[in-house]
Order: sequence, then structure tokens, then C-alpha cells
Amino acid sequence: MSTAILVKIILKRDFIELDRKIDLSFNITGLGVKYKIGTNFGGNIAKNFSEILQNLNENEVLFELTDDPMDINAEALFLGDGISLTVCGYEVDTSESLLSRMTRVQKFFEEILANENVSGASIDIDALNTFDYQEFDKLDIKVSDFANTMVELFKKEEQWTPTVRINFIK
Repeated sequence: MSTAILVKIILKRDFIELDRKIDLSFNITGLGVKYKIGTNFGGNIAKNFSEILQNLNENEVLFELTDDPMDINAEALFLGDGISLTVCGYEVDTSESLLSRMTRVQKFFEEILANENVSGASIDIDALNTFDYQEFDKLDIKVSDFANTMVELFKKEEQWTPTVRINFIK
């Protein structure tokens, strides 16, 4: 099992210089550390998404969410309650409920969207399938509804990771 989470940030038009994008990337990475969420930007993004990265508009920034700075997936972060995860023969115990993990992700996005240079954001849950042009749900929600929305989506999928693109309404 591999869970990829891809995030697209839309910047205000007057915020497109590369050095300012790099500053924003450092800021988002710092938020990831604060909320115990790994982030991968630019050339560190999985090769599956390299075409998407190359075709971004100049006012967009793309990054992945991961379980931690040492991982390339978000399997534990986006793991349904009661679903077991085994990595290298060892069972992973998140010891944290789905609601708690999604609340951390929600707070992470609340701070990103509070940035005056950010005009919007979207998150693709199970991104390997959303960008494979398979059928998936698309939702427009307020960032304050993210954690509860995710818990409901996991319930709908019997605790398996949903395939969904969420656009945050700012």
C-alpha cells in the first residue's frame, strides 16, 4: 500500500518570484515540523508527479505531504481507524486517532491559507489515483471543516483511504 498526498498552493499574482516561492516553501516546511507532517517540494516530489510539476502555472507551488521527513508516503498520516499498517515486517501503531491526525493536517492548512500571499489550495488524497484520471470525488470545503470531512469520508470507505480532491474555500 502506498498513499500519496499532493498539495497545490495558488499564489497571488504579485508573489511569483522564485526566491519568494522558496521562502514560502521554507515556511510550509516549518509548519510541517510544527504539526509533525513531512513535506517534499520540487525535485524531491515523487517521479510519478514530475509531469504535473513541469506543467504548473507560475503562480502555483506543488508539494507532497508525508508521514515524516524520512518517508516518501503518507500511509500512517492518512490511515483509517482500525486499519493495520505493516512496514518492513513491523506493524505501525500510530497511537493517534484519525480525527486527531486530520486535525493536525487541518491546522497546518489553516496556517498556510492565512498567509497573505496564498489565494487558495487543494489537496489530493490518494494522489496516484487522482492524477491517473480515474474517477474520484471533488469537494469544495472550508479548511475549518477538513478534519470532520475526512473522518466522514473514511467512514464512507469503511476506514480505507478515500480518493478525493479537496479544494479549500478561503
